[in-house]
Amino acid sequence: METIIQQIDWIQLIQTLWTVVLLPVITYIGAEAGRYAKEKRIDKYTDILYSNILSAVKDVYETVVKDIKGTDQWTAQAQAKAKELAKAKAVSALTASAYQVLKTANHDFDKYLDHLIGAALYDLKHR
Repeated sequence: METIIQQIDWIQLIQTLWTVVLLPVITYIGAEAGRYAKEKRIDKYTDILYSNILSAVKDVYETVVKDIKGTDQWTAQAQAKAKELAKAKAVSALTASAYQVLKTANHDFDKYLDHLIGAALYDLKHR
């Protein structure tokens, strides 16, 4: 047993363990930590965007929609214009980096905004 221990090239053994075991584990942990940080950042920006959308929807309702809703001026075109105005207000309140992160995370960002506005309208009506 002593001869086997003496014959082992310890430097080679440590390098092999580093290459085969430790390096992949450390790389995996680093990748997972990076992914977790990115997801947390996306979640934070999504919360900010939804808060902006709630504010924009309330603002558009108070300034534009309230006066024409229920009249013959409240057409599909006016509704689309009000929705676009709310989307523009919500997006303009984001920082450039938040906008880029959310746009990258949601391939059809315009459709994503439409869904968030729908959710905001539902939440505001049922509070």
